[in-house]
Amino acid sequence: YYYETGIQPRKPQIVYDRKYSSINSVSEKDFSDSMYHSARCFHTSGISLGLGGNVRKTAMVMIRRFKEAGALISFDVNYRRNLWSGEEARNCIAEILPYVDIFFCSESTAKLTFLKTGTLDEILKGFAEEYSIPWVVATKRIVHTPQCHSFNSVAYEKQTKKVYKQTGYDNISVVDRIGSGDAYVAGFLYGLLSKNGNCENAVSYGNASGALKNTVIGDMMLTDINEITKMVELNRGLISDFEMAR
Repeated sequence: YYYETGIQPRKPQIVYDRKYSSINSVSEKDFSDSMYHSARCFHTSGISLGLGGNVRKTAMVMIRRFKEAGALISFDVNYRRNLWSGEEARNCIAEILPYVDIFFCSESTAKLTFLKTGTLDEILKGFAEEYSIPWVVATKRIVHTPQCHSFNSVAYEKQTKKVYKQTGYDNISVVDRIGSGDAYVAGFLYGLLSKNGNCENAVSYGNASGALKNTVIGDMMLTDINEITKMVELNRGLISDFEMAR
């Protein structure tokens, strides 16, 4: 895809050019059967489903096969209206939600695409109860200016019926916000899997990873676990802040 930077009041724009890209020829036959028995977690998103055709078919088959093999299924709605309509997205995603263990959906997408109402806490709990999803998560971004954001998240755990909220990251000096949602998912999954389902730890690592991505140019997160862990510890007040790592 092509990303066109926008400076206030002009908004950033994205053009997708995926029709003849290699991903559209993907097939379940491209992957070994052994793969399904060697993963603890399988993650995909609404962008894959939104591409339609072979990509959607393959993704949905893989979700079912990984689930049958005992892996956790992680899914980020990542709704993109340039790829499909809200109705098409809602109907398609509803098919796979009964298989999902970790569901990422923003408040705006829940309301506009899934037609949910109520507070964010109520929306997350509603998804968990309706589809029996163990963890439902939403990131929260406040855009103060194009170059200054605050980043946080909320997670609902069905088993304990507990909502997890933490002190977020305020007044981030944004270099590039693209990919911060994916970075959050990566941090959340690491925090969850590394501590055997500890949702509080997952939120901590998700927040740190998502916030830090805003300071990295490009949509790929460039960091390591030591830097993320240090941000988590700073945010929890476990270590003192520093001006520069020397």
